[in-house]
Amino acid sequence: MDVTYPGTDDSVKARRVFLRIPVKIPARIFLERHYYKKVQLDEISTTGFSFCLRDPKDIPDELDVDFRLGFFNAIKAKAVVKNRIPLPRGMRVGCKFLEIPDADAALITAYINRFTRFSLPLELMGVASLVCLVDSLLRVTAFLLYYEGARFEKIFTMSLAEKAYGGTLLLYAFCAAVAFLFGGRISDPKEKRRFLMSLACFIVPLAFVVFKNIAYVRIWPEYAGKPFMALFFAGYAFLAVYAAFTAGIALRSLDKIDIVLDILGKHRSALNNEGGRVL
Repeated sequence: MDVTYPGTDDSVKARRVFLRIPVKIPARIFLERHYYKKVQLDEISTTGFSFCLRDPKDIPDELDVDFRLGFFNAIKAKAVVKNRIPLPRGMRVGCKFLEIPDADAALITAYINRFTRFSLPLELMGVASLVCLVDSLLRVTAFLLYYEGARFEKIFTMSLAEKAYGGTLLLYAFCAAVAFLFGGRISDPKEKRRFLMSLACFIVPLAFVVFKNIAYVRIWPEYAGKPFMALFFAGYAFLAVYAAFTAGIALRSLDKIDIVLDILGKHRSALNNEGGRVL
């Protein structure tokens, strides 16, 4: 990511700024190509990494590192120690890559890009809430048509339980609509609050779908021999599983969202302090 800012001589200087993300990646350190010890990387960027040691006195200015990003992506690079910062848990050793293959650098860049994106929970929430919204609108329409038809024929007067069910359908449709409309992108704390609202509203469609599936299990024996109903029940069961999976992924992503928003906030703050702009 390039940043430009005005210099003292009114010329334009350029500086390259990189995101650093927190990690917990096992790594091996080699000194003069001889194995030294295992460490755990706690930060990584496209230009370097850091780790902590209890006693870093034996660490020279240059070292080799070997670690994996995933099961298959092995990274090997030569690095130089740029700083040693005392911490309560030991000495933080910050390193900069000296020699790293272009393919390995691309793997690190892709890893950081995946970390700073929230595509999976947002896409899952978008699909699940949209399907629930369509389902709710169809149910509300069917309920109103049935009620109007029955009232026209003067077959019955709507009971309290039926009125409650109609209200439940309206609540289902409203919450599904809010979950769909507010589950867009996340790039700042304000949009995160909208996502939390979307997630909170999504609880209602999830609960409705789950309870409907419980009711369908009870009446399943009556429709077991009808292929269309069997297909409908199977599809609705899948919707319940998908909605529950979506809610679980979204909840598990909240901590990561906080971390990434904090990183991006510090990154923007650093750029603003330099008077820079992102190209």
